[in-house]
Amino acid sequence: MATSLTNLEIHDMARTCMTFGLDMCYIVSPLARQREIAERLIHHWIHGYGATYNPARGEALKKVRIRPDIDAMIGDFGNGPRPLVIGTSSRKREGKTMSSGELHDLVMTGRQPALVLFGTGWGLTDEVVDLCDRMLEPISGAGDYNHLSLRVALGIILDRIFSERGGHHE
Repeated sequence: MATSLTNLEIHDMARTCMTFGLDMCYIVSPLARQREIAERLIHHWIHGYGATYNPARGEALKKVRIRPDIDAMIGDFGNGPRPLVIGTSSRKREGKTMSSGELHDLVMTGRQPALVLFGTGWGLTDEVVDLCDRMLEPISGAGDYNHLSLRVALGIILDRIFSERGGHHE
């Protein structure tokens, strides 16, 4: 299952990752045409007219890598330590859940890279959740409705993990 990428999502994810000092922002899509569109957009802002029009946007987009699947993304880590794969979901996943504070502490040790996976549309598939080593606790709102956009969820979760407040929001 796959959902469409949007120009706005790619820009916003890159800028959010840049804001929090992340090394890389991956976009995974099994759809070849979606990957091609994303690559062309990134090329425009890094090497095309966009590079002179808005250089800051190009700097953020330099951190974006497009991959066809999660295995290809993990393969980018080469022979180094395998990254801890952490999923996100709008619902709690018993037995695998960790808090943003726990992830903050793990990331700050620097011993093992971490990949935090976000889903669009209906979220991460069950197969992807099964690949995850851990799942972050969901973002809780005031009521039962819990369907944030990818851009909003990304900002909230990265703030909880990487903010100067130390990521401890228990």
